[in-house]
Amino acid sequence: MARSVRPVRVRRFAAALLDATLALLLALAPAALAPGVLKGRMFGVGLLLGAGYLLLRDGLPYAEWGARSLGKRWIGIRPYAVGGEPLTWALSARRNATVAGAVAVWALLYVVGGYRGIPFGEVVLALAGLVVAAEAALVAVDPAGRRIGDRWAETRVIEARH
Repeated sequence: MARSVRPVRVRRFAAALLDATLALLLALAPAALAPGVLKGRMFGVGLLLGAGYLLLRDGLPYAEWGARSLGKRWIGIRPYAVGGEPLTWALSARRNATVAGAVAVWALLYVVGGYRGIPFGEVVLALAGLVVAAEAALVAVDPAGRRIGDRWAETRVIEARH
């Protein structure tokens, strides 16, 4: 299979939006099942589940899909390791640590009682948001469309029809 090396920016954003939606659905499920006073904390627990999905999403080992997230599968792109090794759970964790870490920070703020009840909670949440914004900006402006996670894991995202 010939690899397209041109950046797939718009498709990456679409896949990220789909994956973020899946992570949010994982976050909402425990909150929907919890009684009133626990809803916020259970939303935090669900966000931790969502962060777990975001962290390991590109290591999903379905042979017919290749290792990639559900969003990337639906959009027709996939990450690959520049060195040629297969995309594993560990490599997925390395390339997605920044985004999943930002969501995990958000989750932990909710688990301990909501970010407004924590000193500097708004600042911590804003910093986590800046990390995600910086990753998105790099995809948009980097000539190869690589973000920090791609650089750490030495990966690229390419077109890969279903």
